[in-house]
Amino acid sequence: MNPGTAKTGRFHFSTATLCIAPMLEQKAINPLTHSVGLVKNVRVEVTPSKVDLTQGIQNDVVASVTNGMPITGSGEVYEYTAKNFAYGLSQDPAGLVDMGEPSAVSGPVASGATSVTVAGLVGAAPGKWIYIQENLDDQIHIAKLSGADAGKLDFAGYPVPTGMSFSGGARVGLLNKIDADASKANNNYAVRIIGIALDKSTPITLHFPKARITRGFSMGFSSENFANMPFEWTPMTPVPTDPGYDSDFREKMSIFSR
Repeated sequence: MNPGTAKTGRFHFSTATLCIAPMLEQKAINPLTHSVGLVKNVRVEVTPSKVDLTQGIQNDVVASVTNGMPITGSGEVYEYTAKNFAYGLSQDPAGLVDMGEPSAVSGPVASGATSVTVAGLVGAAPGKWIYIQENLDDQIHIAKLSGADAGKLDFAGYPVPTGMSFSGGARVGLLNKIDADASKANNNYAVRIIGIALDKSTPITLHFPKARITRGFSMGFSSENFANMPFEWTPMTPVPTDPGYDSDFREKMSIFSR
C-alpha cells in the first residue's frame, strides 16, 4: 500500500441539517419539524482534558488520566424565524408559529385611530400583536389587539401615533412577540446533526440528548451580505430526572455512523 493512500471511500464533504427539539422529543426528532433551516459551517469539537503525572527535572509524563471531555457545537443559522429567535435566546418556542399572509385594510386609517377593519386575517384574537404597514415601507405601527370581531380589529391603548396615517392600500399582519427574558433562559434542548456522506449517501448523525445554547441571537442589518445567527451549544450529561431521559442516551453525545 502506498503511504497516505485511501483505504475507504468514506470522505467527508457535506452540508448538514441542524435540528433542535424539546428534550422530551429527542427520540422523535424530525427534520421536517425540528430543522432550523439553512445552516452553514456546522462543527462539533471534542477536546479531552487530562491530568498528567510527571517526574524528574525534565517533567517527563509517566501517567495520564482523562478527567473530562468538553464538547462544543456551532453553526451559522440563516433563517430568521420566530422559533430560531427563541432558540437563540434560550427561550421555549412553544406557541410560536410562522404567521400567515397579511390582509389589506378596508379603508384609510387616521392618526389616533384605535381600530381597523380587514378581511381574511386568520388568527386575529384579543391579546395578539399586529402591524399596520404603509406601501411596504418603514411606516409601521405595532399594536396589541384588545378585540377582534367580524374583521374589525380594536387596539385600545395603542392608537396610531400623531402625524401617522395609513391609506386604503395599507396592510395588516399578525406578529409573534418574543421577550429577551433572562428568567426564562434556562431551557435545555435535544440537538441532532444529520450529515450525508459522499460514500453511498449514507447518513452520519450526531445526537445530543441534552444541550444548552450558549450563543445564538444576532441581528445584523447589512446590504453587503446575508446575515446569520452564530449558534453555539454545549452538550450536557443527562440525569434520570430530566424530561425525556432515556438510558440509551446517557452520554453527552452519540455518533451514528456506518
